[in-house]
Amino acid sequence: MGFKGAWNKRNKLIEDLDTFLKLYKKVQRVYKKVRKVQHTPELFERAYQKYKEIWEQYRKLVDKKAWVDPKLWSRIRKMNQTGERKVIKTYSRDTTIIPEFVGHTIAVHNGKTFVPVYITSDMVGHKLGEFAPTRTFKGHPEKSSKVAKKK
Repeated sequence: MGFKGAWNKRNKLIEDLDTFLKLYKKVQRVYKKVRKVQHTPELFERAYQKYKEIWEQYRKLVDKKAWVDPKLWSRIRKMNQTGERKVIKTYSRDTTIIPEFVGHTIAVHNGKTFVPVYITSDMVGHKLGEFAPTRTFKGHPEKSSKVAKKK
């Protein structure tokens, strides 16, 4: 199954989802700890150093790669293994659509509601937010009403 267009233009995808998910959770945990001890200088220094080390590992793994929300990716992966097809709700509009997502319906939040988006192979490489518009276009006013107001 060949993908064309935007997917070929993007950089690589993160190779190991399990490592990515573990580091993502670890960064979040350590960041919470840093925030908790920020008012005690000696504890803060140690926690901040640990956070910087873990953050560097995470950045090396993620840098210059297509961003995919790890929670969404793991849920789709489980659904692919079981053969399930359910609508998945997400707020992650910045997630890049990858080949694993093809055939699934993802409900993307547009700021007010969740817009269901069925993923096809032409969408691979684009962002989820591109397919859930945030503004409703109600059309241009008629020219006759503009002319009437000027007179």
